[in-house]
Amino acid sequence: MYKENIKNNLLTLIIGLMGAWVGYVLNLPLGPMLGALVFVLIAKRRFSSLKLSKYFSSLALYLGGIFMGSRFPKDFVNEFSSWEVSLLAVPVFVCLCVISVSIYFKFIAKYDFSTSVLSAFPGGILTMIGLSAITKSREEIVLSTHTLRIIMTVIVTPFAITYFGYAAGENILTKNELFSYSNFTNYEFFMIFFVSIFSLIFAKIVKLPAGELVGPMFGVGLLYSFGIVDGEIPPITLVFVLWILGSNLGIRFPKINPASLLRLLVHGVIIFGLLMSFSLIFTFLLVPFSDQDALTIFLAFAPGGLGEMATIGLVFGANPVFISIHHVVRVIFCALLAVFLSRRFLIN
Repeated sequence: MYKENIKNNLLTLIIGLMGAWVGYVLNLPLGPMLGALVFVLIAKRRFSSLKLSKYFSSLALYLGGIFMGSRFPKDFVNEFSSWEVSLLAVPVFVCLCVISVSIYFKFIAKYDFSTSVLSAFPGGILTMIGLSAITKSREEIVLSTHTLRIIMTVIVTPFAITYFGYAAGENILTKNELFSYSNFTNYEFFMIFFVSIFSLIFAKIVKLPAGELVGPMFGVGLLYSFGIVDGEIPPITLVFVLWILGSNLGIRFPKINPASLLRLLVHGVIIFGLLMSFSLIFTFLLVPFSDQDALTIFLAFAPGGLGEMATIGLVFGANPVFISIHHVVRVIFCALLAVFLSRRFLIN
């Protein structure tokens, strides 16, 4: 069994690597992630035994957090103090999404009430899956709906951003710059390693959402923000993160029969369009009250996962710190609201 697990993990990584290379060569927006996602997603339909240990995604999020932390602005503390309006808008955004989407699932898709509600949240997938068992919801629908939401956002968003004239700020597809870095001193390397590990442990203790990414990002980010460290981390780190995250997204989508998959896709496209519309509306409303550009605000409210949206923001020159903080607040609020609704209305 142990050898079989290793074999399946390696096969998933190899297939994902092939897809990442194709996306890289084709110069697709966020190519390594999209290529790995599509290749693994297709292969999963053929080889149901494919697996990917959570330790790989945890490592990718950890390295991604370090890379994002190295992009922290020098005046981060002053910037953070000006984000109160958009942060207060997050609970309103979540409630609007839950009400609208759950109504669609209940009356159009004909799901039961608890499945409709838990499938409607724009974040907190692990919480929703856990609550689906307690509330006797259809766990496969909850899991498939949330996974499809994230996958569709990851696939569509880079192309949409490129279509509207944005270009990659991090030139990760330039071969000459892929391994470029400014030399670290031993002290800087030690500080990044020590602070990132300490921040990771702290984030896990306090149970921060996506703690593997958020902890190291803030820990290392403060080092750069205060000028303690200023060495450049090679872009190949980000390519590795994109490859693993794409492979992980592809492997997470559950295998279901073609008829159910088609029905799920139809509802998924409609809900995806509804959630993206809400994201655009909130972006339009918040731009006058924020010092951030429209792309950064949009990605902060986009219906994707925290790690994926922050990474997309990093690649396209948006503010990954702003995006991450808003997604953390969203996930926490989603979890609290879902627990409240489950105890008050969904548990028989």
